[in-house]
Amino acid sequence: MAVDTIVREDGVMLEPAPDPREMRKFADQNGILILAHSYQDGHIQDAAHFVGDSLELARKAVEVKASRICFCGVHFMAETAKILNPESHVFMPDLEAGCSLAEGCDAQDLARYQTHLKEKLGRDDLVTICYINCTAAVKALSDVVCTSGNALEVVNSVPRGTPILFVPDVHLGGWVKENTDREIYLWNATCIVHELFSVDTLRTLKKEHPDAQILAHPECPKNIRDEADFVRGTAGMLRIVTANKGKTYIVATEGNMVHRFKTEAPENTYIAAPGPSCACNLCPHMQKNTPEKLWYSLRTGRYEVFVDDAVASNARKALERMLAVRVTR
Repeated sequence: MAVDTIVREDGVMLEPAPDPREMRKFADQNGILILAHSYQDGHIQDAAHFVGDSLELARKAVEVKASRICFCGVHFMAETAKILNPESHVFMPDLEAGCSLAEGCDAQDLARYQTHLKEKLGRDDLVTICYINCTAAVKALSDVVCTSGNALEVVNSVPRGTPILFVPDVHLGGWVKENTDREIYLWNATCIVHELFSVDTLRTLKKEHPDAQILAHPECPKNIRDEADFVRGTAGMLRIVTANKGKTYIVATEGNMVHRFKTEAPENTYIAAPGPSCACNLCPHMQKNTPEKLWYSLRTGRYEVFVDDAVASNARKALERMLAVRVTR
């Protein structure tokens, strides 16, 4: 075994990843579109054709008609790309890259709760809005999908007086409730990354950097959001930092977002709010994708993502309704 060889969890031998530009060149030569979420490792972001949040990548998956898509993110994101591009070969570096929010909302449990809530309210017009961080099966049970970047607009697109069930993120849903007057019922699931930020740590960082502004993701609990100067999804955060120069930002979201900030707005200073055991707060699910796994995936076309046709058909309707909602912020 070569010294630099890495062995995957499934026993596959991985070669060292080349320079990101070489990886992208290989993808171009083989007709592969690389999409990467902003929470991916910096090497992977630099290799990708497009980097973005869930909404941006969903739009790109529709706009760019690629026969082969390598999705660097977590499983529900690759599912979304497959749903929107049913004829494409969609694959990802590690099929085990999951999500605590997706795991926290089982489709059968949701179906039972939808029936219960309709009976409790005496209403048949309950609208279910699902945050994109959920399985294809949950999307198929929902009326419309949203992301952190368009949740308010999606909620406000529902006719007034209509009850809304918002799943699965209780914190994002809580933030939406704070910023709208709609009747909203919440599911109780959370993101393990955004749950870990500490108010005390943020206040300490603020004392050390009094001119810094705190950016917090709406997946954070309310006590963290209340400390922030701005509560935005990742695309909203990016708009703020790219519009400014010479600023200092304390970033309360997944730590790899700082790489994208430094790439697109290098004139600012960024401080990743720490988690409980490291200098930043990294998603263990996102970190399952590594540059070495991406390189293997590009060369082999593994590991392919499949979605049941009936599930995909219903989920696609909910996704298309989301994509039709105009975002003005």
